[in-house]
Amino acid sequence: MPLEAFIYGGISAVIAELVSFPLDTSKIRLQVQGQVTDDALTAIKYRGTLHTIKLVSIEEGPRSLFSGVKYAALRQATYGTIRMGIFFTGKSWWNSRGGSDSHLPFLVSLGMSAGVISSLITTPIDRMKVLSQSGTHTRNDTILRTFRRVYNKGGISGLYQGKWPNAKRAAVVNGVEIPTYVFIKNFLTNNHGLKDSWGTQICSAVTASALGVCCSQPFDVAKTRIMQQKVHRTDIRVYEGFADMIMLTVRNEGFAALWKGALPAWYRNGPWNVTFYLALETFRSFDQYVNKRDHSYF
Repeated sequence: MPLEAFIYGGISAVIAELVSFPLDTSKIRLQVQGQVTDDALTAIKYRGTLHTIKLVSIEEGPRSLFSGVKYAALRQATYGTIRMGIFFTGKSWWNSRGGSDSHLPFLVSLGMSAGVISSLITTPIDRMKVLSQSGTHTRNDTILRTFRRVYNKGGISGLYQGKWPNAKRAAVVNGVEIPTYVFIKNFLTNNHGLKDSWGTQICSAVTASALGVCCSQPFDVAKTRIMQQKVHRTDIRVYEGFADMIMLTVRNEGFAALWKGALPAWYRNGPWNVTFYLALETFRSFDQYVNKRDHSYF
């Protein structure tokens, strides 16, 4: 098993998360506003990515843009490590048996499997991250304190609140983004004779992120809204699941609300993917150099 895929994948994911985190906070704030199920979130306070970043900085201080960054780093150190490790381990096995990177059905199914497994394992961390970024928890809460608070209010089910929307989103994201990156880079280098350089890597990463956001945004909105809602309260309408959330959102806010925060998501996802894949490709070259291999082990 190429252990390097797990290690380098996790490190690259953490680096990308730290670089793009304020954009992720902006996306979360835009996604949770406008809900008629909770009076505290009904008002449309933020208008676009830059306005959100500006308003949060003025009202709560610039540090609030990084509220929850410790959860995000921990999430990527686990979720990122597992999903990339599973995917590139499977890809390495596939290639060793003559499988091609152009075989999209295998790459998509592998990406979806990696996403579902890793998201189900790390849902508690993801939920704590969402709660912190949406303004539900204070900035100075520690990971342990937040864990205890969520557990005391909802038990194990509280920690795993939103696990299925999270898994569905992860299946779509990883079933689209990773195979798209691998497929496009392989297409550019093998079919068009381009070098495997930063140019082809950036082009592949940007295309993968755009397609990923386009396909996964409704699942991302559902995951965010279900994870941040206060299910213990009796004075608000609580979503009963993914389908109920979709139905209520479309009925009360319109179909376009399912793509709320899509542009901020791409503003964030584009730099995230570019940073992640450039870091991963650098580690891949490093792995080849250190171990004196003709090609990377993952």
